[in-house]
Amino acid sequence: MLVRCWVIYLLLHLTGNVSLQDSTFSTVNSYVGGSVTLPCRYENKLQSTDVYWRYNASRKVLSIINGKPSPEEQDKIFSNRTKSFPSEYSEGNYSVELKDLQLTHAGNYTCFIQDSNEEKKIQLFVKEKPEKQTPSQRNSCMKTESPKIFLTALLGLTLHLI
Repeated sequence: MLVRCWVIYLLLHLTGNVSLQDSTFSTVNSYVGGSVTLPCRYENKLQSTDVYWRYNASRKVLSIINGKPSPEEQDKIFSNRTKSFPSEYSEGNYSVELKDLQLTHAGNYTCFIQDSNEEKKIQLFVKEKPEKQTPSQRNSCMKTESPKIFLTALLGLTLHLI
């Protein structure tokens, strides 16, 4: 399957029909509560174009209509969580930032540029934020391990002597 995708990409690229920067598929990682920018850059500058961001192919993340962000009909899980960069549209940057990420935001995102009929696919992975251990937590772990090690050694010695 992966080989087939690369062959298709290579054929499209060689014929000049693919002009999105980077590869047509990328992955992004983030944590719950964090934010992430999903990249979508178009090499050929357009006067005004419509761009559609979708989540898992059908849920509406954000639409950019005639060069303006349009959050109408946006899926509820993205309401008040998206930000785009209108001042950069003229440079071909249609990236979108997702804020206050939740585990439910993990999945496949597509940036579809209508005038060129091109799309950029991004897979987002969202993980729980790892807990940072304080020095006292690390020391308390060591304190509870020491008696266990001592008792295990003592038990082993006792069994050896019997």
